[in-house]
Amino acid sequence: MSIGAFILKLKSAAQKYRIPTLRSMAQELSLVLVPETIFTHEELRDYLSQIRVRAPHYIEIVCGCTSGKYGDSLGLLRISDDGTISAVCHCCKECKQVFDSPVEFVKHGSRTSNVPNWRKKVWILNQNGQKIKMIDTSFLKYYYGDNFRRPHNESGHRDQFLRCTACNKVRRFELRSRELCRFYHDAAASGNQTCFSMIPGRWTCEDLEERISSRSRTGCRKNIRCRGCVYCVCFGCRLCRFEDCTCRMCVDFYANVS
Repeated sequence: MSIGAFILKLKSAAQKYRIPTLRSMAQELSLVLVPETIFTHEELRDYLSQIRVRAPHYIEIVCGCTSGKYGDSLGLLRISDDGTISAVCHCCKECKQVFDSPVEFVKHGSRTSNVPNWRKKVWILNQNGQKIKMIDTSFLKYYYGDNFRRPHNESGHRDQFLRCTACNKVRRFELRSRELCRFYHDAAASGNQTCFSMIPGRWTCEDLEERISSRSRTGCRKNIRCRGCVYCVCFGCRLCRFEDCTCRMCVDFYANVS
């Protein structure tokens, strides 16, 4: 029997009796060791050392942005398959700020209010230690755009501040989502809020207080140091009023809406 005929006979026997081959065993092991993620192995192989979490619907990866004046600021990006990218800042040991958009992370890290293209500002280290811009990676294939932009006839929400009753430190609430609005709403209504209870897990009384000079930035989309205008003062909307709340403002709002 020739060698070619022997190999064909061996392959047919493996298929007939389902004898595991090295290739099939390697595929089974890869399915066990590498969980299914929203990115392929080829897209992630150059950044494996920077990945902290690999889940079926999102990944968390170490990132950074560079300021010519302040240097590098590190953070953690959470990239989801629903098109959103959030960031946790680690620019210093005390900083644990959470941002709903990478734009806000770059603004915070570079201490500026003008970010023309954050995709070129945020970078990720590859296996060789090189800084690769986000725009040159595959991590933006699910990203659908930056922050939601309100129509010009709708008002936004300016940042609000509350003082801790335990340590007397002032904390900023960036009212960009319904969840953050609810945290602020409940903390302001309680009257006995502490750093830990305002947004659980975000602050403790040992964390540094925001500088007084930084509090002048109020989050207005028209004027960064606005003291109150028609674009940032909201008197009630579905983002900051809640049907399950029994306070007078929420009850009156939904009574008028219905």
